[in-house]
Amino acid sequence: MITPLDLAMQQAGLAEQAVLTDQTNVGNIQDAIAASTSPLDAAQAQLAEDVQAFNLALQNVSAVALAAQLPVPAVAAVAVAAPSGKAA
Repeated sequence: MITPLDLAMQQAGLAEQAVLTDQTNVGNIQDAIAASTSPLDAAQAQLAEDVQAFNLALQNVSAVALAAQLPVPAVAAVAVAAPSGKAA
């Protein structure tokens, strides 16, 4: 004969199995997250390094372009004489 105590123990056993399964699932998910994000630090460091190099290259391009500017030639003032016999 199955007593109320037997039923309660069965339910407790089933609940324990559910908890253990859930703990395993959470652990697996945490492991997967850790494995997939561990390369993130190295990738972010490489990105920062590459951005610095890119910005330095752009600064160099800017400096070279500015150095290549041509000076504006001086324009001499030319006096224009009024035609002879006419008032200016």
